[in-house]
Amino acid sequence: MLRLFIAVDIPEDIRTLMCGMGGSIPGARAVPTDQLHLTLKFLGDTDSGLLPDIKEALGNIECPPFKICLKRVGHFPPRGNPRVLWAGIDPAMEVTALRNKVEKALAEIGIERDHRKFSAHVTLARLKNSPLNRVTQFLAGNSLFETPTFTVREFLLYSSSLSAKGAVHTVLATFPLTHSQIEE
Repeated sequence: MLRLFIAVDIPEDIRTLMCGMGGSIPGARAVPTDQLHLTLKFLGDTDSGLLPDIKEALGNIECPPFKICLKRVGHFPPRGNPRVLWAGIDPAMEVTALRNKVEKALAEIGIERDHRKFSAHVTLARLKNSPLNRVTQFLAGNSLFETPTFTVREFLLYSSSLSAKGAVHTVLATFPLTHSQIEE
């Protein structure tokens, strides 16, 4: 079994800007800078025999490159005790379109679609019993958060191994975004 997810990597200069965001909140564990990414689909534990089919399905996705930035911060769940701090994506429509293509391609090989509403974001920190007033202060202090725009040119298939020191992510395949080959 492999623990798999599909994601868009965040450029190194943008990850550096976000280094440690939210980590100063009591009970917060900031996502390591090298693991900041935008998850398109989390597959979880998956039979390793499906890996060739998954790679083939993802390799057939056609989507042009697009530009986004990270903008605004928030938390999940939106009501109740916050457990995750996130940075939003702007504009989100291209990311959502790519995510929908991933869902469709994988559904065609028998992988169940995620029926939850997709909310394009980058997880900044995980929270455990963090004081609500400190989370609110973080949100207010970062209300104008916005990164430079960057171009998404690929998405990746990752495996994730859990260890005592946290998750270790390994790239299994890279899928470039390309313009359709339409004759004019």
